[in-house]
Amino acid sequence: MEQQSHSSHAIQAQFPFRCKTPVQLRFNDIDALGHVNNSIYFELMDLAKTDYFSRLGVDQEIDWRHPPIIIANVNCSFLVQTHSDERLEVLTQCQHIGNKSLTLLQEVVNSATGEVKCTCATVMVNLDTTTGMPSPLPQVWRDAIVAFEQHEY
Repeated sequence: MEQQSHSSHAIQAQFPFRCKTPVQLRFNDIDALGHVNNSIYFELMDLAKTDYFSRLGVDQEIDWRHPPIIIANVNCSFLVQTHSDERLEVLTQCQHIGNKSLTLLQEVVNSATGEVKCTCATVMVNLDTTTGMPSPLPQVWRDAIVAFEQHEY
């Protein structure tokens, strides 16, 4: 399944996507214009982030009531409208690992055609929950990401 080329302002994937999360649209996801409301894409991508961390095997270390990693920045490019009859999946990969943060790249795509609906880069910062300040990413996270993505950063 060939993916269409992205708009020049969309973020480009550097590596193959290893995490593909099917998502289901709901009745209330469709706006008055008959397409998926832009805010819904963020909900779909949040579902896929959870799936990604689960696949890494690090989610058992996280108390989701007090998560150690928080979203610091989100950049999303909406490329093509999505309609209620489309089947979607969210592709997720780690694009960058820094000292205290990581960047996830996600694409929402039509799972039948591969058409990219939007791209999103999310910077997530590791947080020391006792001080509320950024802290180094745990080595276990780095190792899990490298093993899952199958390349070095």
